[in-house]
Amino acid sequence: MSGGEQPEFRILSLAGGGYLGLYTAAVLAGIEARIGEPLGRRYDLIAGTSVGGILAIALAYEVPMERLVALFRERGEAVFSDRGLPRGAVSRLLDLTRSVLGPKYSGAALRAALAELLGKRTLKQAKHNLVIPAISVTHSHTKVFKTPHSPASEGDQGLSAVDVAMATCAAPAYFPSVQIGGELYADGGLFAVAPDQVALHEAEHFMGVDPSRVAMLSIGTATSGYQPPEGIDDESGAVGWLSGGRLILTLVSVQQQHVEAMMEDRLGERYLRLDAAWPADGGLGIDIATPQAAQVLTELAEKTLAKTPDRQLARFVGD
Repeated sequence: MSGGEQPEFRILSLAGGGYLGLYTAAVLAGIEARIGEPLGRRYDLIAGTSVGGILAIALAYEVPMERLVALFRERGEAVFSDRGLPRGAVSRLLDLTRSVLGPKYSGAALRAALAELLGKRTLKQAKHNLVIPAISVTHSHTKVFKTPHSPASEGDQGLSAVDVAMATCAAPAYFPSVQIGGELYADGGLFAVAPDQVALHEAEHFMGVDPSRVAMLSIGTATSGYQPPEGIDDESGAVGWLSGGRLILTLVSVQQQHVEAMMEDRLGERYLRLDAAWPADGGLGIDIATPQAAQVLTELAEKTLAKTPDRQLARFVGD
């Protein structure tokens, strides 16, 4: 490196996708095993939305990613249910009715698991810089929770890490909105399923980093090329679009695809996206936490890592 050249500013960006985040966690655990130390130490900024927000926050406190993989496997059915992917019109209609009058899940099991994982830590106590997208339901505006890493802002340093994690995960109709400081918050995936652009904007405009220095590793939730298992009907109504998570999975997939294209245009070879193609017969869904789903997601993560050369990954993780 020449005398005036500055080191790359590394960003890790983690997408949302409910229980599909087990794929992301398994990829992160595999990378952590390769480097032999907490992965958060390798990044100047970590961004995460929804389940990616949980993983990002855990990385910021250097919680081992294998522990997150275990959490998905051991607590998934308690957080969601032991039901498999609904098949057929009747089962899809029944599944849809579970969220007609209120959230499908209480969020109590998720909060309990996060409290065990993170304790009473605040964002100020994070060891690494974070940005976590959410939305204010109260005022219908975007919100990016932050550690106090910017000279222009003290961030949200006094907030509970558990509260922030619950807020970014509060997908409408799946979990209740979360109250923080007099406002109700919901899932940041409504505007930033893949928080790549949020992270780049934070680095450039709030941390004063020239984009030419940025190298970003972005990890998805195995939704590339998503297609509903029952096929596509040009006259689908509420049951066809809303049951089985079809609408939200479509939004997750296309948002990640769009963000990936834009980041490749902006960063070129300094951007690496890791994701897996959606398995049509995998029995996967936003809230499907069956042993079969866990096995499929971990196998997809293993395949992703196996086909990613160490030399390519080193550029975005470090030697």
